[in-house]
Amino acid sequence: MHFEIVHEFDIPLDALELAVISPNLAHELSTRLPSIESVQQKEHVLKDGRLERLWSYRANVKIPAFARSYVTPEMCAWDEKSTYDIKRHASEWTIAPHVKPEWRKFFSAKGTYALAELGSGRTRRTVTGSVELRVPLVRQVAEKLIVGEVRKTFDAEADTLRDLATLV
Repeated sequence: MHFEIVHEFDIPLDALELAVISPNLAHELSTRLPSIESVQQKEHVLKDGRLERLWSYRANVKIPAFARSYVTPEMCAWDEKSTYDIKRHASEWTIAPHVKPEWRKFFSAKGTYALAELGSGRTRRTVTGSVELRVPLVRQVAEKLIVGEVRKTFDAEADTLRDLATLV
């Protein structure tokens, strides 16, 4: 399932970009995500105009009784790795679920993240991506649920960026 999420900000690109690359973004974002138990920043390396970032998420979800023998709380965690290029004002990201290595073939998620100057001190952020769950019967419903949660996360990040950019 492919998706695109667009937010517009009444913030100049350079100020918004400082918020995007802020080492405080993960912590500030975590307070706005009620369905996420924790967001940990495991890596934040800014070198040669590129930010290498690794965030680890753990969902705060109640696993239905029928699924408990198949789904463990650990399986409701994932790592998001992204590389942001300041010159291009863009990044690429991937998601790796915390599941057994042999199960990783059933899920993939990746995409891009780009900032664009709109003029008059405004900026557009466009997040595009794809989520693929290779599990028959539940695929379409599960992908829609996952993309819904992805949208909530990027909406919360947009609010966090607005707050951080006004502090910069």
